[in-house]
Order: sequence, then structure tokens, then C-alpha cells
Amino acid sequence: MTMEKDIEFISKRYRENKFRADDSWKRLGIAAGTRWQRFKIAAAVASLAAISAVAAIVYNTVYVSERQAASTVEIAVNPKEAVKEIDFENAALTDVAAKIKDVYGVEVINMPKEADEMHLSLHFEGNPVELVEAINEILGTEMSVAE
Repeated sequence: MTMEKDIEFISKRYRENKFRADDSWKRLGIAAGTRWQRFKIAAAVASLAAISAVAAIVYNTVYVSERQAASTVEIAVNPKEAVKEIDFENAALTDVAAKIKDVYGVEVINMPKEADEMHLSLHFEGNPVELVEAINEILGTEMSVAE
């Protein structure tokens, strides 16, 4: 008998579409979104991607270029420590001293009296102090770089 009572209870109270799963999910707040809601979500994601791309471009142009500009700033080097390349081909010692002054920006002192008669052929890469020391060893002089 209970089965018949259950069937009778259900048949009296049954309404079409009353027990739809979508409606139940909606009542729980978990409902599947409509087409417009999906479109809104897609638009929000696309907007977020566009904003991120613009932010990356701005970051690269502003901050990275500033860092590169800062890294290319030359630090003032003491002329005595500047490493440069210099060549002499059968040059008089006075001409050598003049070229050292032009290339390195330093003054050579203690030139010997017979500097016009001394000649030098040399290829050198280094700082002016080492260059003058090398010339002193080659020619037997006692020149130095001015302070």
C-alpha cells in the first residue's frame, strides 16, 4: 500500500519542469552561465591580456632603456690607467713624447738632452706608465710620467 500512496502523492503534486537540474544548480548559486556571461568573461580575459601587454611594453621602454643608458655611462678613468694602442716607426724621442701626450693626455718628464738623436720603433698596447717604463728599458733612459 505504501507504494500506491507514494505514487498518488507524486502524481497529485507533479508539475512539469519542477525538478530540472539547471534550476537546482541556480538555486545553489552554481548555475551554468548564459551566453552573455561567457562573453563578458571572455572580454574581461582579453582586456586583462591587452593591459598586461601594454604594461610590458611600457616597462621595457622606460625601465630597461634607462638601465641600459645607465650602464653605458663611461666612468672617468685616470689618464695614467687608460689602456690604449700606440705605434712608433723610427720616431725621434721628442716626437714619441708628443704622441704620448696626444694619445694618453699625460706629460713625459726627465727627457734626456740627446732626445732628438734617439729613435724608436714600437707597437705598444697598455697604459702610459708602462709605455714609458718600456721605452726606458729599450733606450736606457730615466723618463717618467708627470703627476
